[in-house]
Amino acid sequence: MHIVMLGNPNVGKSSVLNRLTGSMVFISNYPGTSVDIYEASLQLAGRNFVIYDTPGIYSLFSAGEEQQVIKELLENKDIDLVLNIVDAANLERNLVLTLEIIETGLPVIVVLNQIDRARLLGLKIDVKMLEKLLKVPVISFSAATGEGLFELQDLLLQHADRWKKGKIKTDARPVQVINLDNTVGCSSEHCNRCSIPQMTCATLADFKRAEKAKTIVGMVVSRADRREKLLLDRIQDVVDKPVLGTMLLLACAYLAFLILLRFIELSEGPISLFLEPVNRFLSHFILQVMPEGMLGTILARAVPEGLIIPFTIIMPAMLMVSIIMSVIEDTGLLPRYSVALERIGSFFGVSGQAVIPLALGFGCRTPAVLATRIMPDYAQRFIVITLLSIVIPCAATLGILTSVISAFNASLLTIMLTMLTTLMVLGWILSRLNPREEIFIYELPPLRLPLWNNVWNKIKMRFSGFFTEILPLLLVMSIIIRALIESGVLQYLGELEEFSRILFGIPAEALVAVLITIFQRYLAPLVLLNLPLTPREATIAISMIALSLPCLPVMVMTIREIGVKGLIKIIMLGLLTSFTVGMVLNLILPA
Repeated sequence: MHIVMLGNPNVGKSSVLNRLTGSMVFISNYPGTSVDIYEASLQLAGRNFVIYDTPGIYSLFSAGEEQQVIKELLENKDIDLVLNIVDAANLERNLVLTLEIIETGLPVIVVLNQIDRARLLGLKIDVKMLEKLLKVPVISFSAATGEGLFELQDLLLQHADRWKKGKIKTDARPVQVINLDNTVGCSSEHCNRCSIPQMTCATLADFKRAEKAKTIVGMVVSRADRREKLLLDRIQDVVDKPVLGTMLLLACAYLAFLILLRFIELSEGPISLFLEPVNRFLSHFILQVMPEGMLGTILARAVPEGLIIPFTIIMPAMLMVSIIMSVIEDTGLLPRYSVALERIGSFFGVSGQAVIPLALGFGCRTPAVLATRIMPDYAQRFIVITLLSIVIPCAATLGILTSVISAFNASLLTIMLTMLTTLMVLGWILSRLNPREEIFIYELPPLRLPLWNNVWNKIKMRFSGFFTEILPLLLVMSIIIRALIESGVLQYLGELEEFSRILFGIPAEALVAVLITIFQRYLAPLVLLNLPLTPREATIAISMIALSLPCLPVMVMTIREIGVKGLIKIIMLGLLTSFTVGMVLNLILPA
């Protein structure tokens, strides 16, 4: 039996799916987390269900990419039931989509999610009356507490039994047909006489649904006496102020980086002390096993280094980045960063919605490129993918870069200001080449205390890649670097030394690290950790690496999303940006 979950953005579809099936779909307290369709399996009392989690939409009839994906799902899959996930605290707006879904003729169950939050707001919903007015089953539900789970499971089993016995007869029609039906009873003459100028028949139908939703809410929702504001509400009022809120958010971001650096400094010593016996054992074991010669010497030094450095410096940094990002997402602070960035974003041609893929990029840039599908047009997608490829460091890169900052006492403030300035300048240039076509209206979810189960699951998802992907690559890179050092190959870079020193103020080996970013950006800082750099040289080299080329996985995803021509433009911009940053910093930083 096939079930599709439909609902507005940020109503908790993914959290309902996780509560229902036990699967792990990425959950965050901001709209647009799901940009593709996820599939999960559920088995209840011997019945098998396939459930599709879809992107959040406000209407089936819009022209966005999310709507097209959902239309194809409804028309190409044999859908037997729709779970319409509704935000109980914003019922009127959500019911417009509910009425559209009911018009499709598909069987529908309306799930009033976040009912616990609605009660905190003093809202009382007459579920039985709502069920009577909509003529479909309605249940109260809370993905956070599990309220309504058994009732929903019972409804699914009842529907499955009726479906199996052939007692369910649907009048399901393609969404395009429903869209055409918007014009039923609405002639062109009628449209010409509408009070709203140039209102089309389809718009009039949408208007009628909105009026019907308002009427229904007036009949089923009542409000208790206004409650005293909770502490979280007062904090939200402050954070949502345009000027003060933006300053607080920027201060929080800077504080997060300081905490990250401090955590690395505090953890490096104890972890190094703990792993020192392992280091000595590995080195001794390799020398005993390998025959005498350069290969044994290289491996005896490179393998322990390739394990100790990641565990003492990179792993703590990645762990802290994962924790910080997960908490920011789950509390609802992330969309507030997007609103703060809307003013900046409008300056360089993208909406505040761009903060979603940009923030995901701090975890991993490859899925973040995929998340740019939520952007409304190609121009904005190209701008965001370019910024992701050049400006945004992934969690692994961020962890290693902070390690280099700590190791060489580089200037964190200079690096952050350089990245922010580059973001502004590069974005402004791109906005002039790709003008923004529309204004984006963003929905702010309420601030909430983080759901620690969500935070823990996201930390595990983000951090698991350290052992499966990052650690093996760092080990291989450590061996390659050690081989280059021991073999004397790096001496041949002497011809580049003068060029690199004059233009960028860094040694030639550091310039090689910048070029390594084309393979994996987080491998490049590992080269710096093996060089004797001054704080000034480290500051310039880190800035050039942080603002450089997209890595191979990002290149592959970029080709898939915007084509080869788009990738070539990004690579050229990346080289130009990195070299320009290096030259400018070399000119302005005191020797």
